Amino acid sequence: MNLKPKANPKPAPKPKLQRLIKSKNKIALIDGGAVVEFIILPKDRFCAGTVLVGRIESAASVPNAYFVTLPEHQTGFLQSTKKLDIGAKVLVIVSKEAHGKKYAKLTTTLPSASFSDEQKKLFKEAFAHAAKPLVLFVPDIIRELQSTYDIGEIVTDDMPRKTDVFASEGLQDVLADALSPLVTTKEGVRLFIEKTEAFWAIDVDSGAAADITLTEINLNAAKEIARQIRLKNLSGQIVIDFISSPKNRLSGEVVAALKQAVKTDPTPTLVAGVTPLGH
Repeated sequence: MNLKPKANPKPAPKPKLQRLIKSKNKIALIDGGAVVEFIILPKDRFCAGTVLVGRIESAASVPNAYFVTLPEHQTGFLQSTKKLDIGAKVLVIVSKEAHGKKYAKLTTTLPSASFSDEQKKLFKEAFAHAAKPLVLFVPDIIRELQSTYDIGEIVTDDMPRKTDVFASEGLQDVLADALSPLVTTKEGVRLFIEKTEAFWAIDVDSGAAADITLTEINLNAAKEIARQIRLKNLSGQIVIDFISSPKNRLSGEVVAALKQAVKTDPTPTLVAGVTPLGH
């Protein structure tokens, strides 16, 4: 019997991206001549992936949960797997950025895929010698995007130029539209997108849409919602209030259309389905 060794599977090709444009704390991802995603980096808060030495400040009301003093007079929230002493040093990574009145969420688990053994060793050595809260690592967002996408061109404000790169590329108005909570599709359907403390809420309104059924309005909204999730870089739990009535419940066709539309986003999105309330 002649057994051939199995060939190593080729890694899946990275999705192509036409351009990446960065100006200060703003990044625009462009494909097909249009902006597909904006990324706004926090100016005065630690971004996700930052590795820090913190100090346990106080215990929270939840068992084994603590408020942690971080560098630059910031505070984080850590849910630990064990009891920690008040005042003790702790090596943490930001898993979710601070938002509004909510502190940054921290974890003590460093992802193996993100850091080499050598990096982890250096972190532990720095942690052992740290006398106060300290920043050990800040992620390079462009390098991370390059590991995700096959990018044709990168333009940044590090290059000599007379005007802001977003202004020279005509992206200021596009960004303003993307940050607006009100979105109107070309068919006239309106979306109201709002951030609450617990989740993102998206309300669908027929707006100026005429001569189309509720299902057609919801199908139109589903496609635009998928585009807005990526464009606005929405994350966490998202609740969508589609249009329905006692005689016209939300159809499975709309849910299927939303599931198909979010597949174009490299960041996986789970569409859980319809709640008893029709959301």
